[in-house]
Amino acid sequence: MSATFSVIFRGDIAPGATLAEVRQRLQDFFNLDDARAGQLFSGRPVTVKKNVERDKAEQFRALLAGMGALAEVRDSAADNGPSSAAPSAPRPVAAAPSSPPPTAPASGLDGVTVEPPGADVLRPGERRPDVHRDVATGHLSLDSPGADILKPHERQKPVEVHLDLSRLRVEPADDA
Repeated sequence: MSATFSVIFRGDIAPGATLAEVRQRLQDFFNLDDARAGQLFSGRPVTVKKNVERDKAEQFRALLAGMGALAEVRDSAADNGPSSAAPSAPRPVAAAPSSPPPTAPASGLDGVTVEPPGADVLRPGERRPDVHRDVATGHLSLDSPGADILKPHERQKPVEVHLDLSRLRVEPADDA
């Protein structure tokens, strides 16, 4: 029996694409209502195509990339979590937009992704426990706004400077 693969989408979009454009393209492609389209962009992995051969999975991933949606291909045997939020039967490739957004340049960071805002990026075992710190603040005080915060012994005495300005004069302005 040959290995099968799934296409997983987490809401990542291609550089240069906007969320509204990509969401609308996917909504039209999968014929989804707003609630189901929202599930695709929740930041959680969603299986959009499952149990297909690798080449079919890669074609479907490329089709999504042409719409600005960045997906990944996973071995179906290892994929046991995401649920399907979209129909698995793709429409013809001609249904894809005629001007796809630019693809991301190769950077040598294969497998590196950016989580959406607010997503937990650390697994529970990777987090440090919260530490309660008891900081003594009893010795601190607050003055009212505008108060002089320097104590008299902290002030420096002004240095008296004697300047001879007797040679300077002020001339009247020229009236033109």
